[in-house]
Amino acid sequence: MSVPAMKAARWYAAKDIRVEDAPIPSTGSKQVKIEVQYAGICGSDLHEYAHGPMLIPANVPYPLNGHIGVTTLGHEFSGVVTEVGEEVKQVKIGDRVVVEPLFRNPESPFIVTGEYNLSEPLGFVGLTSNGGFARFVVVEDYMVHAIPDNMSFEQGALVEPAAVAVYAVKSSGLKLGQSCVIFGAGPIGLLCVQAAIAAGAATVIVVDVAEKRLEKALEIGATQVINGKEKMFRLRLSNSLPAVQIFILMQQVYRQHTMRELLV
Repeated sequence: MSVPAMKAARWYAAKDIRVEDAPIPSTGSKQVKIEVQYAGICGSDLHEYAHGPMLIPANVPYPLNGHIGVTTLGHEFSGVVTEVGEEVKQVKIGDRVVVEPLFRNPESPFIVTGEYNLSEPLGFVGLTSNGGFARFVVVEDYMVHAIPDNMSFEQGALVEPAAVAVYAVKSSGLKLGQSCVIFGAGPIGLLCVQAAIAAGAATVIVVDVAEKRLEKALEIGATQVINGKEKMFRLRLSNSLPAVQIFILMQQVYRQHTMRELLV
């Protein structure tokens, strides 16, 4: 008797990701099966492809679920619930959902304080378990969050990375009318631009070395952009800043002279 299969993008080793048939996963009592609608490629997926294994447990099983070896990538995704375990209460079949992909160790003291992001061992869907680069994925019930009907699945796939940006802005202490400088206009940096604007920033200055990214930053609302390739970009930045409190988000700053200028 054949096992039902689906297509999945599976990591075997660095520079070795294969789109192939994989078994459709079964659902445990506290798990939820999701039919994936949209999935995004995270920087961590690129790192695993280029240099892995990094977080993927290639040789030693991940302690919380025993996962090891070949892994279906993908942790930024949205979809529809197609099956729930008998102990699952918060979602039902047909719900439109996104996933908070962080594993929680039930024995961690951080669970009771609500700081489950500090739980160890660190683990993510799509890295220490099979993820969303497939038609179906099974995740723990505590990871699943329903989304409203007026949010598209494409938007839903951006909820996880957007949460990173929102958390960064909240943690910065940015207040209405203040200014901020964001170093790096990659996906997270651009989401930080939008989060800072939504938080009431009066001025949002973005520094990057790629003109296309700087153009995109202006397109989505940045007040000013500065190319970090400029030798005197720090002086230009200083001259651009209003006399109000500033917070700096350093994101994806790779060029040495940019870091030196920033740290002076």
